[in-house]
Amino acid sequence: MWVDDVIGFFAPMSALKRKQARLAMDRVSRAYDGAKTGRRTDGWITAGTSANTEIHAAGHRLRNRARDIVRNNPYGKKAMRIFADNFIGDGISPQARTGSDRLNRQIMAAWEQWLPYCDAEGNYDFYGLQALIVRSLFESGECFVRYRDRFAGNDLAVPMQLQVLEADFLDTTKSNETAGGGYIRQGIEFDAQGRRAAYWMWPQHPGDNQIFMPRLQSVRIPADQILHIYETGLCS
Repeated sequence: MWVDDVIGFFAPMSALKRKQARLAMDRVSRAYDGAKTGRRTDGWITAGTSANTEIHAAGHRLRNRARDIVRNNPYGKKAMRIFADNFIGDGISPQARTGSDRLNRQIMAAWEQWLPYCDAEGNYDFYGLQALIVRSLFESGECFVRYRDRFAGNDLAVPMQLQVLEADFLDTTKSNETAGGGYIRQGIEFDAQGRRAAYWMWPQHPGDNQIFMPRLQSVRIPADQILHIYETGLCS
């Protein structure tokens, strides 16, 4: 400003102090509103903990509350239905492209035979499973899909089925170090390089019969048998 120039001509130190004060005021005015302190933010409690820490402390409660809203609130139920419809649309429809018309036809024929029987629980076809997965994602923030190998005598076109498991099946109480430099964090086992090695899962839903819960022992399932479906940033 021209006033600073005039003051600087007669009193250089005073002009310097004025400029420093103006720069400090500019920095304050440019600060993020969310980082300011005052009466409006006195009750705003924030934490620098990781997503995994927050999930460990509050995940079960948030999941149960979300499910209760979907079960008992018509708006929550409608929101889940709209989310699922928009998310999957017509669903995943694969197409074989091997370069051989004959092989493509064989693959697609086996696919069509497998579709109605892909559910290990016997409740859905492949497209129904997709909807179930998305609904679980909406309610719980995550879910698991386990590959279940079947014997040839089960009369399946493809001797494999899919089992959709709710987030409750993960033994989140299990956290410790493992041999070889690996570790288990909230039921997910990682190797020494930080790669997922296994999941520790309950053999049945822990909420099915609470009286037998102390007898349950989680089982180690290799990571290549599990699909962990979640939104990155909300889970580990």
